[in-house]
Amino acid sequence: MRLTIFTTSALSLLLLGGCGDFELPKLPSLKKEEPAPVPAQTGPQTPLDATGGALDVPEGLLNAPEEEADVAPETVFTGTAQVVASLGDPAVPGLWMETSLVSNPQTARLRSANGSEVVVTLKPSPTTGSARVSIAAMRALGVPLTELVELQVRPAN
Repeated sequence: MRLTIFTTSALSLLLLGGCGDFELPKLPSLKKEEPAPVPAQTGPQTPLDATGGALDVPEGLLNAPEEEADVAPETVFTGTAQVVASLGDPAVPGLWMETSLVSNPQTARLRSANGSEVVVTLKPSPTTGSARVSIAAMRALGVPLTELVELQVRPAN
């Protein structure tokens, strides 16, 4: 129905266009306007909150230089270890395993009973016992997500 009305209206306008001094209505132009240039900011910038207002941040945090940590690792994971692991927090992305084997983050290789291997980041866990593995690592290893699995932990090199 709409198509018929539209077609009839368009045909009428074309026919009337040839009958004299009839002018078609002017349509708005479709030119793209250039965006206004962004002024260059010099000096310190003030962080804004979600509404665009300035946040109250202590002065020491705004211009604090990044300090390098010269802390030697307390324990370094070497050799191999067998761990029983379960699924960790599925909301935390990445390839990782929380374990009591390390006291600082390190890279290691996990090997499942089916022979699959994946390189993950070992994260320190305050609890002893079973390890928790990311959902991405468990999928890469091809192990069931709902079961406890035995994994071999090796250095990543």
